[in-house]
Amino acid sequence: MNQRIGNVGLLNLLDATEESIKGIERIENVGMVLYRKGNAHLLTGLNIGNIGSTCELPEGYSILNGILKLDQAYLNSISKSIHLLVNGEVIVDKNIQPDDLKIGLLHLMVNGKVYCPDHLSGILSAIISKGAFELESYQETPPRLESGKFTLTNSFLRAIDEQAYLVISGVLSFSKDLNMEKFDEKISRLEVNGKISLYEEQEAFLYKKAASLAGCKIEVIPAGYEVLNRTLRLNNRSIRRFKQKNLYTKKPILFDADVQRDIITETIAKVHSTSIIVCHEQIEDLMYELTSSLDTEILSYEHSFIMIEGEEVWSNEQFLALDEPANFIVNGKLVLDKDVSEEVLRNKVTEIDNLGEITVRDKRLKGVLQNIVRVNTGIVEEEKVKEQGAALHNVGKLSL
Repeated sequence: MNQRIGNVGLLNLLDATEESIKGIERIENVGMVLYRKGNAHLLTGLNIGNIGSTCELPEGYSILNGILKLDQAYLNSISKSIHLLVNGEVIVDKNIQPDDLKIGLLHLMVNGKVYCPDHLSGILSAIISKGAFELESYQETPPRLESGKFTLTNSFLRAIDEQAYLVISGVLSFSKDLNMEKFDEKISRLEVNGKISLYEEQEAFLYKKAASLAGCKIEVIPAGYEVLNRTLRLNNRSIRRFKQKNLYTKKPILFDADVQRDIITETIAKVHSTSIIVCHEQIEDLMYELTSSLDTEILSYEHSFIMIEGEEVWSNEQFLALDEPANFIVNGKLVLDKDVSEEVLRNKVTEIDNLGEITVRDKRLKGVLQNIVRVNTGIVEEEKVKEQGAALHNVGKLSL
């Protein structure tokens, strides 16, 4: 049985054989491939789409995935020669002196970043001989590494005894009430690989502390806006909790048909959205007046609408159960079952806005869809017969 694999961060071929790779049909994308001199030929036997980099590991080297901290305790524990590939970061403690580094015993290859105090930046080349690494020196404190989603809060700043050098891999968010004077005092340097989300009034403080912003995306929330973190559906009652609010969102905002123009103007001042707004056609013009972003897609409906956000399979019976024709907004995946008739689809669906994926189990429905799809930035396709074989989609580390 052949196996198809999507994306792999680290592909480990150190112990691979022709037998162990025989069942791999294809690997789409690989960040790094590790191999030994004796099995380099196996790379040609694998059908790999894209490879970021390859690394030949000499005999005698072991692997560490993650962070290696070179401090006094670690160095004192070395009694014999160590050969190590670090696939991640190396942090050298600020108290280490040149004489503490046991040159001849510690041999490193690094694929990642090395953080060291200024006084050691020259001598490290005798220890780190190979690899694809970047050297970053620091003066006061070694970096604090965080990964995933990390929010800078006032509590975090109060807990810091001395200035911190923060390195974030993932998403960094600034809390809305973050004391920026304390941020300026407590954060010595900031490095982010991923994304930063902060408010407009905090932006100037960020640029003062950022070592480099080349590897990240910055999202700036306009001053005076309230952030919505989920899909918001509003009716004539629920909308009243807003009092002339400015709303900022990357999620859909859905207005039921009973929401009147005067209620909207009383409760919502502005909307900054990079997603969609779904509203009745009678207030479509008002939505254009309220939105401040050209990225906002405004989708209007005549009678009612049905939002598809996950994966839903609709049968002929489900369409017949609708009291009136409806607009369908596909933001996930809509599957039209085999029994759905062309007539029912024409009579029960006013229009379809396809932002995701529509799958038909009967190809004759594709012709009907062409006449009722209004916005089509997604995919319309026939259901494929599932092929035999297992599939892996996203894998951090894979050993074959």
